[in-house]
Amino acid sequence: MRRSLTDPLGGFFVRRFERPTDITLHILVDGSASLAAGASSDPQGLAALLAGGLAQAARRGGDLAAVQAVGGATVLAASPSARHAGLGEEVRQMIAQLTPAGSGIGGLVDAASALPLRRVLVALVSDFNLSETELDALLASLDPRPVLPFWLRDSGLEEPPSAFGLAEVRDPESGRRRTLLTTRRWAARQAEAGRRHRTALRAIFASHGLQPIEIRDSIDIDQVIAALDEVSL
Repeated sequence: MRRSLTDPLGGFFVRRFERPTDITLHILVDGSASLAAGASSDPQGLAALLAGGLAQAARRGGDLAAVQAVGGATVLAASPSARHAGLGEEVRQMIAQLTPAGSGIGGLVDAASALPLRRVLVALVSDFNLSETELDALLASLDPRPVLPFWLRDSGLEEPPSAFGLAEVRDPESGRRRTLLTTRRWAARQAEAGRRHRTALRAIFASHGLQPIEIRDSIDIDQVIAALDEVSL
């Protein structure tokens, strides 16, 4: 009323009250072949625990949770928006039982672009075994949605054995195994290249205003809770 009375043009102003609506937590899991490649950890098991725990947390807060696991260009598993009892365990089992496959970000970009723009929080779970260009394109496809990236890291892959000998390694994207000769110099080169690449990826995250939650070998519950507390919609 005060605004209407003081408007020099004689307009009428109406205050409209809007009820809060549900927030949907969209859990987007990178199910490419690298999810099955672990040395010191079980990346797929960690992804399953994270997805299930996040879905259960959303349900307890009265919000909805939806899940998609994408490998390459294929949706490997999906669960529509829900908040029923037992949702967290259902999601955990779904991710734990899928077969990781494929490579690239095509399917992830398509899934991300199709997500709603409002009243949504995206939890992106991946080992981010991507190039800088791929990561930049994936994060751009999620903009302007609020995103919480969970970065699954494996110390055994980041710090390969330095002892002289033969080792069987698995290509993280194709899943193929090959045998190679390991030396201390080779291990040092691999570790340094990995550190440089992770630094470059962190810079890409920062350019999108994001800081990933880095999970190295195991889940730190306090770290995850602190990160969730900092999220604003």
